[in-house]
Amino acid sequence: MSKRTVPKPPGRGRAPPSTDDPPLIRVLVAESTRRGDTLEHVARELGVPYQRFAEWRRGETSLVNAKRPVLRAAARYLGVPTTFVLCLSGVITVEDLVRPAEAPMPERLRRILERVRGDPKWAGFFPEALMTAEADVQQFVALLYEELSGPSVGRNERDFRWMLALHGAALGDAQAQAELAARGEPGPDEQLF
Repeated sequence: MSKRTVPKPPGRGRAPPSTDDPPLIRVLVAESTRRGDTLEHVARELGVPYQRFAEWRRGETSLVNAKRPVLRAAARYLGVPTTFVLCLSGVITVEDLVRPAEAPMPERLRRILERVRGDPKWAGFFPEALMTAEADVQQFVALLYEELSGPSVGRNERDFRWMLALHGAALGDAQAQAELAARGEPGPDEQLF
């Protein structure tokens, strides 16, 4: 009779990411899980005691108050620019990334969402519920749209071909499905950012 192996429960510092975790902690936990690192190891990488990391995770203290070297260490661990970590920790908010303007934020969001709704590349994917969604959801979508529709994307047909392939694949087009499958991961000369 073969012995049945029972997976061990996660030990200290091995709990999987949770939607209750603050965004930066959720990303750090997910990355540590992917790498097989303990959260104690992540805390050492950040230069903080495990107890501090656990307090951030439980929401007992805020990452907004974390020192810059800790946030830079988090960026190194994740392999992303420090600005991303500042956003994930709440030091920088989506509103901080929007150009100051005369119009109030709700009016600016409405205008951007109307542009998305009328943009032939995105109109087919636009959920009408977005117009009445929470402001932070609208801000996130507006930020993504502004980033994707910026001047560099307009000159980069690769991005629009990807959307066309996605659309075709969703409709069952075998050639579009093959094109999407061939895209896979970015190549050595391609970068996401």
